[in-house]
Amino acid sequence: MKRLGIFFFYEKNGDVDDFITYYLADLNKNLTELVVVCNGKLSEQGRAAFSQFTDNIIVRENKGLDVWAYKTALDSYGWAKLSEFDEIVMTNSTLMGPVRPLKEMFDAMWENQDLDFWGLSIHHGAKSNPFKGKHLYNYLPVHIQSHFIVYRRRFVQNPELQAYWDNMPMIESYTDSVQRYEAVFTKQFEDKGFKWDVYVKTDDLKDFTDYPLLVCPTLLLREKKCPLFKRRSFMHELEAYLNDTAGEPVQELYDYLRDETDYPMDLIWKNMIRTMHPHDFTRNLALTRIIEPTVLDEATAQSIRQNRRIALAMHLYFMDMLDSSKAFAAKFPPETDIFISTSSADKKPQIEAAFADLNVRSVTVTVVENQGRDVGAFLCDLAPQLRDYDYACFMHDKKAIQTRPGSVGASFGYVCNENVCKNAAHVLNVLCEFEKDPYLGILCPPYPTHGLYFMNMCSGGWGPNFENTKKLMKDLGIDVPVSGEKSPIAPYGSVFWFRPKALAPLFDHGWQHSDFPPEPLPQDGTISHAIERIYPFVAQSAGYYPAVVMSKNYAVTHNDTMQAYAGGVIRPLARVFDCTTFYGAVSSATGFAYKKHHLFSHYGPYSDSRRRHARNWLRDNLPAGSYRVIINTKRAIFGPHEGPYED
Repeated sequence: MKRLGIFFFYEKNGDVDDFITYYLADLNKNLTELVVVCNGKLSEQGRAAFSQFTDNIIVRENKGLDVWAYKTALDSYGWAKLSEFDEIVMTNSTLMGPVRPLKEMFDAMWENQDLDFWGLSIHHGAKSNPFKGKHLYNYLPVHIQSHFIVYRRRFVQNPELQAYWDNMPMIESYTDSVQRYEAVFTKQFEDKGFKWDVYVKTDDLKDFTDYPLLVCPTLLLREKKCPLFKRRSFMHELEAYLNDTAGEPVQELYDYLRDETDYPMDLIWKNMIRTMHPHDFTRNLALTRIIEPTVLDEATAQSIRQNRRIALAMHLYFMDMLDSSKAFAAKFPPETDIFISTSSADKKPQIEAAFADLNVRSVTVTVVENQGRDVGAFLCDLAPQLRDYDYACFMHDKKAIQTRPGSVGASFGYVCNENVCKNAAHVLNVLCEFEKDPYLGILCPPYPTHGLYFMNMCSGGWGPNFENTKKLMKDLGIDVPVSGEKSPIAPYGSVFWFRPKALAPLFDHGWQHSDFPPEPLPQDGTISHAIERIYPFVAQSAGYYPAVVMSKNYAVTHNDTMQAYAGGVIRPLARVFDCTTFYGAVSSATGFAYKKHHLFSHYGPYSDSRRRHARNWLRDNLPAGSYRVIINTKRAIFGPHEGPYED
């Protein structure tokens, strides 16, 4: 048996994660030769990883997607040499696994010598063609999915296949790849009389879903002996899952892999954290922490108190809130070291007196420059004292005095404190979450959605801060996925839990109070607001992930709140649009909004709109006073009239 493997790889930095070498280690046992084709870059680490399996590594220009990568490999051999192989396997780095030896699949398929080509899995097609562009068919044909497809010798020797690849046009986009190759290849050659099949039989599921490997992967792995699963499972948008499911497929997949296979789960975590947006994988895996008001794991909590260093960092400005700030700190275990910053020398003795009888290991109060408010104090003065701690919490006496009515700002503070530090048991349970999950880097309260926060936060939470956050990421050398379309899992309000190691890239910057604008601080769009949003991306760059934390009581309130928001928005839409699914409602509303705003020649996220770019340019290039006059005039005429975008 002679079998050639062609493995296609793309990663923007050319780095090869361990899940790929794990896959290739098993695949290579079934191959006579392996050729790896890399589109774009291949780092030294990546080359070393692939060199474990082959010296035949082709690095080519990143054009033509997977189709031209495969074509490049085929061309490098030529049809005469390719015809010497019994089988040619074409696969890529969109698959993870295996969870059982690939030899089982190869042996089972080799028994059927009547096939010209075969694959791992099937897409059951669709009655209409969802892809734009030139359609070979006005529907989406049933097809072998291109992540794993195998050609037999007689198929390779056939002039029909050779002409297909020799005359393959350049592929310009993903849609082009689907239309010209993946979705049509199977039907085109079936119509010519060639025979094909797949290893994972899902005809019984074609009325259940058109894409079984993505929608019901656990069923395929457990009941149909599928050896591989899709990396996309973890990064697929939850909204897309909700068109066909209640959002459970990825959680079921993860639980199955963890509990019923020996697949190393670290391979998934490392790739998710390095390459995926937490907005996607934290929702798909339901990583939001719901914290009980009573201690769940006394043994772990006790071990943390004995063996881990715990810190609470506080910036206290409002002396009329001193009692509530002390009550916050009183919920921490006695082994906690508390570091407090304040803005003037006369406040220091008041704080020291108030905290004198607190049952903690130590309390240190420092007077700091009053520039940068809580964010400046945290990074310039408090963070350097936290480096050697295992787990830490930061809070400040949030008052939001500029928000009207005052209840809106007070409730923002409630959202922060209720979910970060409800009671002493809550604090210990949060510490246990960090102890049990080595990849957890930061826990943030949910973003506020009440009052004037609703529209900005529920539409992404970026406000005018997308560009300045991206700039700060570049300045700090942070290269992780960021998108104006996806909300950062950020501690709005600057009250949060964190692992100091996770924020080391930010702490190492050497912040000075002069890095922050002087008072009066603008309500939005400053470096402080960028820092507030960059915390999760910093943690991700350090190898950790961010997640949301909620008290059990607040989680119930939050669920009911979101139901109220959804109902309030959807009821009028239901009277206007003729649709039944989430996807249909979104498409209809988007189409309506686009038509309404077509004169702006852009419809999409405000963070990426021309209006937002224009505002950012004005802010960065005009004197502060002139900029405020323009913005205040704009708001007076066009709105918003209710208050600031965020506080």
